[in-house]
Amino acid sequence: MTQAPQPLKSAARVRADFIEFFQARGHRFVPSSPVFPQDDPTLLFTNAGMNQFKDVFLGSGKRDYTRAVNTQKCIRVSGKHNDLEEVGLDTYHHTFFEMLGNWSFGDYFKQEAITWSWELLTKTWAMPKDRLWVTVFGGDQKDGLPADDEAERIWRECTDIDPTHILRFDRKANFWEMGETGPCGPCTEIHIDRGAPGADPRDGADRKIGVNAGNERFIELWNNVFMQFNRRDDGSLAPLPAKHVDTGMGLERVTAVLQGKRSNYDTDLFTPIFRRIETLTGTRYGDDPQVDIAYRVIGDHLRALSAAFGDGLLPSNEGRGYVLRRLLRRAARFGRQRIGMQKPFLFDVVPAVGEVLGEAFPNIRQREEHIRLLVRSEEESFGATLDRGLVLFADLAGRVEKTPKKELAGAEAYDLYATYGFPVDLVEQMCRERGWTLDARGWDEAEEKHRNASRAEGAFRQLLSAEQLGGLRATESSYHADDSTSTELESTVVRLFQTPGQKDRLVLAHSPFYAESGGQIGDAGRIHAADESFVFDVEDTKKLGDIIVHVGQAKGVAREGLDVIARVDSERRAATRAHHTATHLLHKALRTVLGEHVTQQGSYVGPDRLRFDLSHPKAISAEDLERVERLVNHEIANNQRVATTVENLAEAKARGVTALFSEKYADRVRVVAVGGFSTELCGGTHVRAAGEIGPFVIVSERALQAGVRRIEAVARDRAVEHVQAQRRTLDGAARALKTSPDELATRIEQLQKELKELKKKGEKSAVADVGTAFDKLKAARTERGGVHVTVLDFPELDTAALRDLGDRARSLGGDQAIVLFGRADGRVPFLIAFEGVPLAKGLKAGELAAKISASLGGGGGGKPALAQGQGLSPDKVAEAVAAAQAYLAALG
Repeated sequence: MTQAPQPLKSAARVRADFIEFFQARGHRFVPSSPVFPQDDPTLLFTNAGMNQFKDVFLGSGKRDYTRAVNTQKCIRVSGKHNDLEEVGLDTYHHTFFEMLGNWSFGDYFKQEAITWSWELLTKTWAMPKDRLWVTVFGGDQKDGLPADDEAERIWRECTDIDPTHILRFDRKANFWEMGETGPCGPCTEIHIDRGAPGADPRDGADRKIGVNAGNERFIELWNNVFMQFNRRDDGSLAPLPAKHVDTGMGLERVTAVLQGKRSNYDTDLFTPIFRRIETLTGTRYGDDPQVDIAYRVIGDHLRALSAAFGDGLLPSNEGRGYVLRRLLRRAARFGRQRIGMQKPFLFDVVPAVGEVLGEAFPNIRQREEHIRLLVRSEEESFGATLDRGLVLFADLAGRVEKTPKKELAGAEAYDLYATYGFPVDLVEQMCRERGWTLDARGWDEAEEKHRNASRAEGAFRQLLSAEQLGGLRATESSYHADDSTSTELESTVVRLFQTPGQKDRLVLAHSPFYAESGGQIGDAGRIHAADESFVFDVEDTKKLGDIIVHVGQAKGVAREGLDVIARVDSERRAATRAHHTATHLLHKALRTVLGEHVTQQGSYVGPDRLRFDLSHPKAISAEDLERVERLVNHEIANNQRVATTVENLAEAKARGVTALFSEKYADRVRVVAVGGFSTELCGGTHVRAAGEIGPFVIVSERALQAGVRRIEAVARDRAVEHVQAQRRTLDGAARALKTSPDELATRIEQLQKELKELKKKGEKSAVADVGTAFDKLKAARTERGGVHVTVLDFPELDTAALRDLGDRARSLGGDQAIVLFGRADGRVPFLIAFEGVPLAKGLKAGELAAKISASLGGGGGGKPALAQGQGLSPDKVAEAVAAAQAYLAALG
């Protein structure tokens, strides 16, 4: 019997083996792109190695190499086998994974791809040949496609695989498509039979039924896609002019096989992370299946979060950021529920993730402190959110208790999940504890509605379909030219696209328009025929690969080859250029004043303003902002020349040129230097000398996220307008306060002092109000079953005064039931306290708070002896008082 591979190779060695194997066969190593595609809004996350080469497959872009190899950071959070709520329950699915891949762009095809795959697996890695199975495309009658006899023949004739291990499958399993349209083709997959645990994998019935059967015994290792067709808009297929190879193999799976592990989570891609969790929690992986699930969830999700945060993404309430927030909250919840970690701890696991992934993806290690800060902040925020969710659940409970069915409405329960992170199993558990049922159908309907809304929110119309892109050549650009062609030139129409419900799109042979990229918005302007028979008002400019697409409104008819004049709005361009160069100066000034830890997290550069997001752990002081502003203006006054060079990427980085973590750069890059002050990689448009920026003013600085600050600033004419507006405001405020602008701060200080004195007098009055209320309370106490009962409404008391009154009432001692209502900002704060007999009889303050919330709206809850809340409807106080009296009737 063939021996299984010995577990000698580390994951790092497996990764290196793959890359070196293909480099030796003429492939260029291409670094991983970020986990989010900057130029493909149709994708939330990079989910395959081919994403960064999509423009090549579509024919809209090209590279200076025809063979490539890499390991790509990928995140998958939806689709087959990637339901977020399922990850961690088994031992081989992930949200984050590395995809090893090799590509041929019109170079080699099926024979080389297949034979090299077999050679790497069986010779380099010595996998047992008798456990390997392959699948090929079996044809599709609907598409009129025959079986992939060529791939099957190559497997039979050019490798020594057992011919009985070559299986045919249908289009669903063995025909890969990029989307509804675009490049596609048959694929051949390589699977391995890992055998049943502890058994000879060759025992039992015919093993062919296990391939593609969705079991843990037969797993897919490697997929080789042969792109040879283009799916057109009408669904038909046409041969591609150039045939490509696109392959993908999950590092986690192949490492598990080579290390002799049944679980991906038992490999050295996870064990350092698990050891760290063990140290922090005092638990151990492998002792308890429920705890093990939590380890897998935390390990997987922290890998995804570290990669995403390292690439510059931030948690938020929409789009990619919302998905990341859900991942982090799910990890935190499993830590709380399964491991008992109520306080933040995930952030302390981040260094272990850097230990695992930092060598392959250095930015994860370099930005460790930034990642830890984001994770900790989100953990703390989730703790508070979870507590607010519990208050909402208590509010729902009050309503459920009034219904005969004792069923929690699905739509309201789903809001606990969508807003507060409560998953369905936790909601079901809380319902069971109270003897309720959950409206599962209503939950499903609400979930589907949420998904549809998310799809609509995240749905982007592609500028041009794959079929529309077909045959278009790269646009020749002149926006970087040193002459007048940078803003105006004569060109010819390549194609005009007009689709109902979309802006018109125009492609020219040559264009001076800058396409949106790197934070700089696209140019606007006008394109027209000499006789004005055709006019195109350009509102925006986009880029698809090497093709520039002008977006706007067309008037008249534009035939292919029509001569036109393309003219950029030069004033708008000039303002944008000033703001872009100012952004570079701002970046350098921030690093000079605050420290080298500052990195760009995002930016906007337009004619109206610039926005710069930076990593920094705290608010930037007014003094430091002024230093930054002075430094930028000093460099502008120096009026140093802005020089642009084209250099080799590695050489530019080696000499210290600033590069952004979130950007994917080509091998040849543009370097923009402002004198000897600032040097950055940048493809945008810039002024010729710093003096053209004009005055520079920082408008605002605020927190965007934990560890991330946002600065907005203006330059040139906008800066003058801002200063003038500020002067008008200052003069107006001075006039209103009957003082001069120079004395305005002193006058405001004086008014604040007077206000403080008035407030002190008001507080003394409030104390007197509480005293009066306390006298009223003592007089109104009644006795019921030996218990002093007080249910009173004090509209004159706010929340703080109501608590003071409650403390005074409790000081009276004895068996008591106290229910007090107040008013604050149009709402109804309330307080409940039980002592002695009420507790002995089973009354619970928290339970009564839920009933009062049901009357007043809002929320409330607490412990059996003490509870509080805040109602939303002052007009329902009488109803709430009656509910309290009814509840206390149990006292006798």
